[in-house]
Amino acid sequence: MMKRHTINPQHKQRGQSLVEVALFFPIFVILLAGLVEVSQLLVTQNRVSSAARAGTRFASNGGEDDGITTVVLNNVTQTLELDQGVWDIWSIRAKLNAQGNDFTEWSFTKIYGISNTVRFPSVNETAIKDRVLEELQHDEFNNQSAAIAADLRIVGTYAIHDVDSILGLDAMSQLAGFSSLDALSVMRITGTSQNATNGCSAFPIAVEEGVRSVTDPALGGSNPYPNNFSYPSNPPVYNSFVNHRDDVPLLQAQEGDVFRIWNGAGSGNFGWLVWNLGVSANANTLANSLSWPGDSTNYSPCSGPGCPQGGTVPGSGFNHPVKGYIEPGDPTDQALHIGDWVAGSTGTVNSSDVRTILQGHVDLDRDLRVVVWRVPATGTGTNVRYQISGFAIVRLIGYNVPDNWILAEFKRWDDSCGQIN
Repeated sequence: MMKRHTINPQHKQRGQSLVEVALFFPIFVILLAGLVEVSQLLVTQNRVSSAARAGTRFASNGGEDDGITTVVLNNVTQTLELDQGVWDIWSIRAKLNAQGNDFTEWSFTKIYGISNTVRFPSVNETAIKDRVLEELQHDEFNNQSAAIAADLRIVGTYAIHDVDSILGLDAMSQLAGFSSLDALSVMRITGTSQNATNGCSAFPIAVEEGVRSVTDPALGGSNPYPNNFSYPSNPPVYNSFVNHRDDVPLLQAQEGDVFRIWNGAGSGNFGWLVWNLGVSANANTLANSLSWPGDSTNYSPCSGPGCPQGGTVPGSGFNHPVKGYIEPGDPTDQALHIGDWVAGSTGTVNSSDVRTILQGHVDLDRDLRVVVWRVPATGTGTNVRYQISGFAIVRLIGYNVPDNWILAEFKRWDDSCGQIN
């Protein structure tokens, strides 16, 4: 008689579960890989968009095309490949007509790249113009009207970047166009914000050209890398600046050199600035001028703290106080250039508003255009004046309020905005 073997229901259920897992697991892996791929594309799209906005912001402050390229790439230096084969970048400069429905001036200029991106062959300048026009005809409440764009002067940046597939699906993703990302950023320039300036916009910090970079704290020296920051609470250590060189003069600086600069009007110091003598040289004015994107080219009527009643500058042509630059001694000069003079500010950095704004610059790794000046400064106290010898782009790393110094990383010299000797 044959024995009958009974199948344990639990064993049968486990076997069925293993089969289900085996069938589902490849699908799960594909879904997970797809999620990672999409996440990478979204993060990269955000980086490209942020870089395009930074380039446009630079252009709106008077920056020329070479500088736009530098700003865009500096914003992605640590995260994306910079080779010209994976980037195509254009600058946009235009003016709209009185009806706001067309352009009276239009410039769409290729400033970087070798036309090798996947999306490049499909770039249509007319379509870009339409996108720009549609954006300009909407206000912040998404109301649409051609009148909103009437007589506007604008700058913009259009960027394309090709990103590698982390799954090795480059051929497939390029065929579908997923790997080629683009970003369009446009900024309005009103008549008041660009009044009378072929020179630089800047932040109200003047650095003397004789300052020297910090030295290794382990070796001592006259200006070692500090360890007593007011902010940030966890500052970067000396060895994190891999391109830094010890004891280099500012005039020989290269990208990555770090400078600790003490507040004062002598050699190797920095000073806070006030853009014209019609406004109060106090902490409120300093805070306004330090706030992004700065106000050195802002000639709209000035109101609020720091803007005294009747604070006009005789001979400037303005019948109201303004925040923008007016040269002391020559009120007809309203553009920052090499050789111009600028007034020092007695505003204290120890105000909470100033410290909050400086912290924001540190936290956001912003590139700031600052004035470089040559000794000697003239006057003392509220009458101190600095003569401009150049402009530099720096990144603020930190500061110490009681000791009255700032720490900044040099990025590059800036001659991109039409200054003259």
